[in-house]
Amino acid sequence: AVVSTQSTGDVYYILSPLVMVSTASILGKRKRVSKKNKKAWRKHTDIGEVEKFLEEKLREERTGGNPTEKSNKDLFYIDKTDIFETTKSKLSNLKCHSDLQIDTRVAPVGGYSGPSKRKKKKRKTSLSCDPPPAKPVSAKTGKYDLWGATPTPKRQQDPCLQPPVKPPQQYKKSDSKLPAVEAPHPGASYNPSFKQHQELLQTALEVEERREKAKIKATKDAAPPIRITEAQYLQEMSIGLNKEEESENEEKKEGEEEEESFVPKPVVVQRKTRVQRNREKAEKQKAAELAAAKTEKQLNKQLNRVKAIKRELNVKERKMAAITAERKEKREVNALRPGKYGPGKLMEEQPEFQLPEEVSSSLRKLAVPTNSIQDRFLSMQKRNLIEVRKKVNPHRKYKLKEVEKWRKKLPEEILELTKTKPKKKQNKKKMIKVTE
Repeated sequence: AVVSTQSTGDVYYILSPLVMVSTASILGKRKRVSKKNKKAWRKHTDIGEVEKFLEEKLREERTGGNPTEKSNKDLFYIDKTDIFETTKSKLSNLKCHSDLQIDTRVAPVGGYSGPSKRKKKKRKTSLSCDPPPAKPVSAKTGKYDLWGATPTPKRQQDPCLQPPVKPPQQYKKSDSKLPAVEAPHPGASYNPSFKQHQELLQTALEVEERREKAKIKATKDAAPPIRITEAQYLQEMSIGLNKEEESENEEKKEGEEEEESFVPKPVVVQRKTRVQRNREKAEKQKAAELAAAKTEKQLNKQLNRVKAIKRELNVKERKMAAITAERKEKREVNALRPGKYGPGKLMEEQPEFQLPEEVSSSLRKLAVPTNSIQDRFLSMQKRNLIEVRKKVNPHRKYKLKEVEKWRKKLPEEILELTKTKPKKKQNKKKMIKVTE
């Protein structure tokens, strides 16, 4: 039987005439919780069913959708292949045949297969130290012209020796167009003509004159020595001694400047009248008309001067052609000059020459003043293969310190030094106690 109360609203279930149970005791008392903000709502509301529903939806999306909503075509397909059809590919891919196939994870059994053909060939070439026979240039006659212009065969390498190491391509290249060995001036030969010898002496003189001019210019450009008179020296040394007088003079000057300073009157801008504006507009229009008439007049003059303009253009073209030719010559000269690849600068070499008294008529008496090693070194510097360096003389990095010896000091100074020196503390007794 079921009994309810009007005051509280609780329902009682009578299970037997002696036992009576209420719904409040079965379900428990309802909690009264405030849900005034979002935090309380999140804490005291049960959203388990919503989360389950969302998880099911995500799972369906991952697996391809809900199967109840799909058609039979999407869920099933008809296999029309012949079950009893047997091909080589099917038989080879059977599971029972997988043990017969090669397993790549297992290393093959090693066996002696003998030396390879390539190795044999290499051995033959390495063992044969005899030079290969030289091929004739012409296949018909088997001869070649000794003085002809036919190309000589390449030098064959000795097969017994190791092949030479090929250097990089950039080592062979040089941006200079100078030859490795320059031909000397004809005036430097053992029996030159008078004209050639004089030309050589003239070039040597010009080089020496250029060097002297450079030295004079360097001395002129240098700053001259500073000369100070006695009055200037006294004035410089007495700066800052009379500070009070200077401060008073400065205050007087500041007071005078303040008196002289004045506030300018404000400028009143007067507005232009309509008559003034119209007058300015008419003047501008008139100036524009005059400028247009002037340009038109100049164009008419140029039309009459067509021949003269053509002549001027021809003269300009000739000048430009001469300038381009000069620039080309300069480029050719600069290509023979050494470039700057370091802080040093290659000095202009003086040509080798002999005085008229030293010129000999025979080659045996010719004196060679140059050194071959120095000549090759300078040639490499000219061809930009070695950078120009300056000779560094032996020098000290740090200055020597002057220290006065103990013996040279006076006895009074020695006593002062001994007094000022702190005495070392003796901790022998303490060390003995610790060890004990």
